[in-house]
Amino acid sequence: MIGYNTIVFVMILNTYRKPAELHVCNSDDIIYSEEGTTQGDTSAMAMYACGLMPLVDQLKDDGKDGPKQVYYADDAAAAGKLSDISQWWGKIKNSGPKFGYYPKPSKSWLIVKPQYYEKAKEIFQDVQITDVGHRYLGSYIGSESGLSDFIKEECASWNDDIDGLCRIAKSEPQLAYAAFLYGTSKRWNYVARTTPNISDLLRPLEYKIKEEFIPAIVGKQYIPDKLRDIFGLPARMGGLGISNIQETAELEYTNSIQVTASLTEALYLQDHSYEVDDRAHNEIMKDVMKRKEAHYNRAKIKVADQCSDQQKRQLLLASEKGASSWLTSLPLKEYGFLLNKQEFHDALALRYNLTLTDLNRPKSCECGVVNTINHCLTCKLGGYVALRHDAIKETTASLLREGGCRDVQSEPMLLSVTTERLSSGTNTTDGARLDVSARSFWTPLDRAFTDIRVLNPQAQSNCVPIKQMYINHERQKKNMYMDRVLQVEKATFTPLVFSTTGGMGEEAIKFYKHLAGKISRKTNQEYPYVISYIRRKLRFVLLRTCIISLRGYRGKRRGKEEDSSELDLNLGPIIEHH
Repeated sequence: MIGYNTIVFVMILNTYRKPAELHVCNSDDIIYSEEGTTQGDTSAMAMYACGLMPLVDQLKDDGKDGPKQVYYADDAAAAGKLSDISQWWGKIKNSGPKFGYYPKPSKSWLIVKPQYYEKAKEIFQDVQITDVGHRYLGSYIGSESGLSDFIKEECASWNDDIDGLCRIAKSEPQLAYAAFLYGTSKRWNYVARTTPNISDLLRPLEYKIKEEFIPAIVGKQYIPDKLRDIFGLPARMGGLGISNIQETAELEYTNSIQVTASLTEALYLQDHSYEVDDRAHNEIMKDVMKRKEAHYNRAKIKVADQCSDQQKRQLLLASEKGASSWLTSLPLKEYGFLLNKQEFHDALALRYNLTLTDLNRPKSCECGVVNTINHCLTCKLGGYVALRHDAIKETTASLLREGGCRDVQSEPMLLSVTTERLSSGTNTTDGARLDVSARSFWTPLDRAFTDIRVLNPQAQSNCVPIKQMYINHERQKKNMYMDRVLQVEKATFTPLVFSTTGGMGEEAIKFYKHLAGKISRKTNQEYPYVISYIRRKLRFVLLRTCIISLRGYRGKRRGKEEDSSELDLNLGPIIEHH
């Protein structure tokens, strides 16, 4: 331990040997952090805890009936009898400054039961006293009436935050959604985990989310209850991850109690030698995750029972692996993950088959068919089907190069078939091409071919179970090219089948997993991050090309051609001079 403490000491000494520079946005001013720990320093909490331990040890009461003291950063607290707390308070006021800890009576609160209120006023002359309750570490300790007032105040504050997000959503719905998901919603989730029996008190918050925030990011005036239930599911289950906090509050609290049980016991016993049992903790976390998964599975089944067959299929498609990666990505322009407001609204319309706005979009296609989402994804006018295919092709070729593959080619020409006997259905055309080839993908120096297909899963021809749909298209590709590649090229062939909703066939899943492993080894990055990056990159390529097809220009419809000799060009008579 001596060696470890020495390392920590040197790290902290080097960190704080010179005051850190805090830069102010849009200004050349610099603020020097010369007191205490620097905000944002990851070692600050540990450093502060180490510095506070001598004071904690000095205040520790060896008796079993003494006050139970708890410290979180610079927040000190104790629970027990009034006489014991009075002694503890006196000690911390006297000894605290010697260790750099300066308690402020004006900001300190004593929470007592109503029958002890008058006695507390006699004993404690310099602190705030309440028999109703008070906020503590973001939660609340006290009576039911005090808790009700606390949650009302919190809901009012949270509703103000949602109002701000709604204003942002008018121009940046993707940014507002990300801020809600990864920032704002964490506030009430924390309160739900630390405060029991508050489900009913959170009704105003849920009303605000359903009636104002969700319509703002979706671009609709109203969201029906069924759609709200779908949006409450996690993104991996086809939802938006905007959970109904009224329905999940008690579950969050129960899970929190289970996860922190050993720590709670250590605090109650004042066990200063407490260490986390990682194995036991992992088992508890698995149990908690199973319970949450079961909760959302029940919710999904309940929602599915209210949906039509087409809506059920849409929900299953949105639940495929990787289909929701665009939703859980931060809107980073550098990586191509940023969508404008119309693109974000259209992306949600694609995901849930919602009605598209008519802005910048004709009601009928140039081919004469009603311009539905399904038709836009299928119609070949404008070249958007080919655009979608080519974008995936180029992205795959780029990823193969990142993975260290050699001789990466787009649209490589196959060798001509001569005397080889190939299976029925094989494409034997001279000059036939596949989409991408590379060497040293599966095995060193050997050549691997791929051919890509992007299908519309809601097209009439694909109305089979989703898994079977991918198998059918993979089989078609294999029937056309597998035998030729194996016998003529002496190479391997992998069909890469995608759906416009973001799913992939089994062959494609295996292909990109193997590619992620190659990139991981080459770049020395962890595999989970690499495969996540690949899924997001492919998903955004698919999403963008699908969105473009919804509103892209498809040319003008050709009418009856006119005889140019009958046209009146409003030209003046020609005057001939002799």
